[in-house]
Amino acid sequence: MKALFLASAAVALCLLTACSKPEPSGPREIFPGKEAPDHRNHAYSMTESLDGNIRIYTQEADDEAWLYEMHRTGKTWSEPQRMTLPARKRMKGASFSREDGSLYFATDAEMPPPFGGRDLNIWRVEWDGSAWGEAKPIEGEINTGANETIASVAADGTMIFVSNRPEMDGFGYGLGEAHRDESGAWKITAFLTEMNDLRTDDHAVITADGSRLFFYSHRTPKVGSTDIWTSKRLADGSWSAPENPGEPLNTPDSEFGPGLSGDDQTLFFSRGGVLMEIGMDEVLKGLPQQ
Repeated sequence: MKALFLASAAVALCLLTACSKPEPSGPREIFPGKEAPDHRNHAYSMTESLDGNIRIYTQEADDEAWLYEMHRTGKTWSEPQRMTLPARKRMKGASFSREDGSLYFATDAEMPPPFGGRDLNIWRVEWDGSAWGEAKPIEGEINTGANETIASVAADGTMIFVSNRPEMDGFGYGLGEAHRDESGAWKITAFLTEMNDLRTDDHAVITADGSRLFFYSHRTPKVGSTDIWTSKRLADGSWSAPENPGEPLNTPDSEFGPGLSGDDQTLFFSRGGVLMEIGMDEVLKGLPQQ
């Protein structure tokens, strides 16, 4: 009888413990229940404003790509709406600046001379609290006749950008670093050749404090066809060798398109084209160089 009582108590305690456990912090779908996309309709690169009230992400549509925005009222998010910023057929790679809250994004909109063509360039636009202002190409050395696909700015004004210009690695897309000069124009301060792989490195985002960046890559060793990698800023200003955080972030599926919440506590990413989120602690806990 005593044994039966103890067993019943143990079961009750187990059930109580299970009911009181916090929800798992592992990856969660941002739009649960949404039909899985095919390879021509992926969503990725979600970014969130500093106050946590605006989210923007890239949504592919066959040969096109567009930015969609969501606004929060209380605990409720609005339905995603396609943004009306300048573009021909491609608008992607949005990132809220941690320096001033403005939005940087890549677009194939027509550039002023001497540029032109249909390549992607980085533009910037401000939110005034109720509407978006006039979007303009950023000034300086970033935009070229090559594709510039994303630019992420830390609170101290450090920019990490991605381009397929030859100086990156000579083959595919790679990462570079830039800062503004006295006139406010962007000047390239480093091509991160020590981090760039011969294959594509893209969708880069830097944390607000400038201490860590995330990007996706085809490099090995990898868990899936593409993984999200991370690098830490070292004391001398250089970047550590990229590390693969492994699971639960990366899986045998394809992970890409990292982005950050306004408080840097959540990493957004895409798994097979489905938007996901995961706590930053979960991402970093397995790394030796935290």
